[in-house]
Amino acid sequence: MRYEAIKNIANRFSLDKNDVKQLFGISESTQFRYEKQNSVLKPAIADRLERFSRIYNQALELFEDEKETQRWLSTPKAALEGNSPLKALATDAGAKLVEQILYRAEYGIFG
Repeated sequence: MRYEAIKNIANRFSLDKNDVKQLFGISESTQFRYEKQNSVLKPAIADRLERFSRIYNQALELFEDEKETQRWLSTPKAALEGNSPLKALATDAGAKLVEQILYRAEYGIFG
């Protein structure tokens, strides 16, 4: 995977360099290097990108609309202590919570 994939996500979600740093664990200087060379991502960063893609696709399947999916991922949720799912995806534990929320919504499990 190349940095271009992260750049596309950043553009789609209007993420700034700090957001990309938090979500994918890439410092601003490394982002600059990756962007300049469109480098292949390190395995840990590629894993975070795969995690984001998996959850994005899960949400897209549920909402069946790209704009609604983006809105849902960007909106703070009480179940995530007031954080947006996008912010929660920065950690493995947060990503698991987002997956659980999506699963529960898909199967009508509330409470």
